[in-house]
Amino acid sequence: DVEGYDFDVLLGGAQTLKRTHYVEFEYNWMGSWKNQHLQDAIHMLDEIGFTCYWAGRNKLWRITNCWMDYYGIHQWSNVACVSRSQADALAEQMENLFVQTLR
Repeated sequence: DVEGYDFDVLLGGAQTLKRTHYVEFEYNWMGSWKNQHLQDAIHMLDEIGFTCYWAGRNKLWRITNCWMDYYGIHQWSNVACVSRSQADALAEQMENLFVQTLR
């Protein structure tokens, strides 16, 4: 737990993320998040091959390529991201859970 400096850690670990299968982080109003934008984090992660979701109990809501402006409101939430190339089976499972969440 990095207490609101999640995006800073992601930015600093961009090369490591290219070898990472899954990453989960908190989005809120603390630390650097108060001046950073979730949309920038999602865009960066998408560019290196991740699909990100709001994580709920047995539910996922895709953020990547589904951006809504109100997603940028700082609220306490968990974001789960999976590498489309490093963990294709997990990426498929997460996308299937997203589709089930929509039903």
